[in-house]
Formats: sequence, C-alpha cells, structure tokens
Amino acid sequence: MKRLLLFVVLAFATTAAFAADAADRDMLILDDGTLYSIEAVPFEDGVSTSLVLTKESGGKTTTSVIPESNYGTNGLPTLDYDTDTDTLFVVWMHRTGATSDLLVSGFQNNKWEPAIVIDSKAVVRSNLSVRFTRQVQTQLRDGSYADTAALILHAAWWEKGLTGEGAYYAVMPLSPRWEPLSDVHPLADFADLPARAASMPVDKAFLRQVALVDGPTPDAVDAIFSDNRSGSFFRATLRPIAEGRVHITIGVRGPKLGGPKQLSFDWGGRTGTITSPDGQTIIFTNTTDEKVSWVTYRSGKWFDVQEIKLSDKVTVSTAMSALAKMATGSNQ
Repeated sequence: MKRLLLFVVLAFATTAAFAADAADRDMLILDDGTLYSIEAVPFEDGVSTSLVLTKESGGKTTTSVIPESNYGTNGLPTLDYDTDTDTLFVVWMHRTGATSDLLVSGFQNNKWEPAIVIDSKAVVRSNLSVRFTRQVQTQLRDGSYADTAALILHAAWWEKGLTGEGAYYAVMPLSPRWEPLSDVHPLADFADLPARAASMPVDKAFLRQVALVDGPTPDAVDAIFSDNRSGSFFRATLRPIAEGRVHITIGVRGPKLGGPKQLSFDWGGRTGTITSPDGQTIIFTNTTDEKVSWVTYRSGKWFDVQEIKLSDKVTVSTAMSALAKMATGSNQ
C-alpha cells in the first residue's frame, strides 16, 4: 500500500480546552485533486466543539460532522488516506469531563465508520503526531517472521496527568485480519534515561514536542521525544510485530540527541517537525500568527533558535518550504 498525498501535514500543539483555532485544523490533497479539510467548530455554549469535514472534488463541496464529535470537546484532528480501501482516516482528541479519549474513525463512501478508542484516561494531551505504515512483521507457524500487508496506525503525543507528564506512543492495526486493539507505552521505555534528573526546567513547551517521522523500513516509524527530567531528546525506531495481536517490543533503545543550551525562548504556538532523509537533520518548528520559529539539530549539534516574521510575501507555507529545503540541504 502506498500513500498518495501531495500535502505534508505538520503536528500542531493546542490548549487543554482544544480552542477552535488553527491548531485544530488539518487538510490533505489526493493525487486526483480531491481536497479534504477538517476543523473544530464551537457549539453555541462557546466551550464544546465538533469536528466538521469538508470535501472539495470535481467542483462540488460537501460537509460532514463526525458523529462522535457531536458532544464534548474535540480537537487536534489529523487526516490520512488509505488508497487500497479508499478510506479517509481521522485521528483526534475527544474530552468529556476529566476523561480524554484518543479516537480514530474512517470515512468511506461518504459515510463515517464507528470511532475506535486508541487510548482513554484522565489527562491533558497535546502535540499529537500520527503516521501510518502499510506492512507489519507477522509471526509464522514455524516461528519465523515475514512481511505482511497491513494498515497500521501509529500515534504519539504528550500528556500531563496527576502522576506527572511525558511522551506516549500507541500502535493499532486497522486491517480486518486483527482486532483493533491498541498497545500503549510511555516513549521513555525506548530511551536510556539518566539515573538522576538534571536541573532542567520541566515546564518548557519545547520539551513537550513529540513527532513521528518515517522510519528506516516500510514497517517502522521513528519517534522523536524528550525526557522532561533531563531536557534531553531521543530518537527511537519503533517496529511493531504481529503475534496474535499487533504490539511493540520493549527493549529497543534509541540514540540520545541531547538538547539545546537555551530553553528560555517562546514555544507557545503550533509545533511541527521536519527531518532529512538520512535522519541527520531535525528541524523543530513553532508557528504563531506573527512568526515561524525553529531550532535545528544537525549531526549531533544543536543550533540556537531562529525566527522569521510572517508577511504577505512570507507565509507559513513559504517558510515551511524553505525549512524543508534546508533540512535536505538543497538550498546550501
């Protein structure tokens, strides 16, 4: 299976209330020119929000509300499309009272499939990042493993609860062969954490940045996340396997990336992550209405925060395009 998209989606941060701003929108364009966009729309009470999907194709525009978003507060929608089944998938946050649910639903033939719960607990989530892979290592009867075509959902986010805060990861199959059960772990399980916490601030928004990017093989993703005790970032390759159910194997440790020396800069906007194909360059981005800021990690070295003001000539799209070129080295 392959993803036929022309639009690169960034992971956006949001407030705990999931305010209906640019953080609660997403869009993608298919190869045939079909445009899907989704955004959180507030109810009359000014607090609750629903998610409205807009489809533009062949000169026609239609809208549809995700049924499970007709109550509570909904935000952080992320879109992806499976060409094999012609299904649009939406992953989003849903909150009722103190409970925060991470949900996924498919949209096929202009109808919504029942939403599936990926994770549910009384926490505040932010910085949702989603990736899909199209194959998984499956255990055969003789105990060996082989690549099997499958639609696998990967999701990562930052969460804050009564017991602390940190980055989390979930993997869930969306193919009929397996029951859609999620396997959820703290991303700290995949990092060699220091024995002692360093004297680093734990409440800085930059340290809450979480991203999933393409992995080294078609059945894997790479997670980029921090340990909020030490202020260090890590990169780990996550490759799920199917042994009766799809799950992730604990014990694989990713490399330590360290962290920037300066942690006092403003990082309160929408976050995103751009990586080079060889994985040696990572650009962490932050977008507000006035500017785009970024911090670059390249070949083991962290660079100071940079920023560019937005204008009629410098838009978010042009700024991100320039940063993508910088990540690949095509503008050097």
